[in-house]
Amino acid sequence: MRICAIAAAVVLTVDPASLAGVSFQMSFGAVVALIAVYETYGQRLARLLHRPSILGQIAGYCGAVVVTTLVATAGTEPFSIYFFHHVALYSPLANVVAVPISAMWTLPWGLAASLLMPLDLERLALVPMGWGIDATLWVAQGVAGLPGNVWATPRMPVAGLLLVVFGGLWLCLWQGSGGAGELVAVVAGLATTALTRPPDIVIADSGRFVAARAADGRYFVSADKGEKMPRSFLAAETGESAQGLAASRGQVRERARLLRRAVPYSARGRRVAIVTGASALPVRCSGIDAIVSQVPAGFRCRSMMPVIDRIDVWRRGAVALWLDEGGITVESTNETRGDRPWVPHPRPKRQRPRAAAEDG
Repeated sequence: MRICAIAAAVVLTVDPASLAGVSFQMSFGAVVALIAVYETYGQRLARLLHRPSILGQIAGYCGAVVVTTLVATAGTEPFSIYFFHHVALYSPLANVVAVPISAMWTLPWGLAASLLMPLDLERLALVPMGWGIDATLWVAQGVAGLPGNVWATPRMPVAGLLLVVFGGLWLCLWQGSGGAGELVAVVAGLATTALTRPPDIVIADSGRFVAARAADGRYFVSADKGEKMPRSFLAAETGESAQGLAASRGQVRERARLLRRAVPYSARGRRVAIVTGASALPVRCSGIDAIVSQVPAGFRCRSMMPVIDRIDVWRRGAVALWLDEGGITVESTNETRGDRPWVPHPRPKRQRPRAAAEDG
């Protein structure tokens, strides 16, 4: 565990921003969990899994792979829920097949290829090594395609992740403390996902993609043909299917009519006008609580209600809205990430020389 701590300190010294990254968190989460489990239960697991017969050794090896996979999954799953909003259930099945292939076939051939490189004969080893890589990919794709493999989860708030991390570190580092308090912290952190709900309206940072959530959880989308990536991200984020904004009517004429006016959207007593084209402007400010527009909406109504248009998302990043009886909550990507050097803050061209002079 001390070596792991030194490695983390070196990584953070070289790149402090990696602390907030998914790669650092998942990697060290898995390693810390593995070290803690095998330091505590390694001898008992060895006695349980070790068998003198050949079949017993194979079964013990596969059992060790399963245990390692389950421990690493437990160490990384909270971060997967926080960053990717899903849980993969069949990873132990994939690892039982893929890890032996890599350990007994792919990696030995890779070593042989390195030894044969000075003789210009590495092809003799790279070809069978490629077979092992193909087999591993085939296993991964087959398991990933099994029904029910991936379960979408609600968003986990930052406070929930901190509770899980605190409880997990407490459990792994202070191993003689009993475990009750640590498990309570972990369970409480995971339970915070029940306190969140998907946004009612999302507009991507390009402004060309708007999604509105229906009462049954499905999202209805208005987007240009090139907005496939935001659509896929929305499906991965929420686990819900996305249909066209006029899909319930399914008529091209209806879609054209929607482009000429603001599409009304309501939830929990709040009304939002979704503008899908410039012909729908200007929007009447009375009778609505917010405006979401795929085109520049101007300054009309901004003093009375939230107005999010293409210019706003260009400056603030993607924007999400939650509608409640008490009001409308608006969150943007750049604002939630804070004022950091790596967070973009676009400015109009006419403001750039003055902003550069102020920075200087």
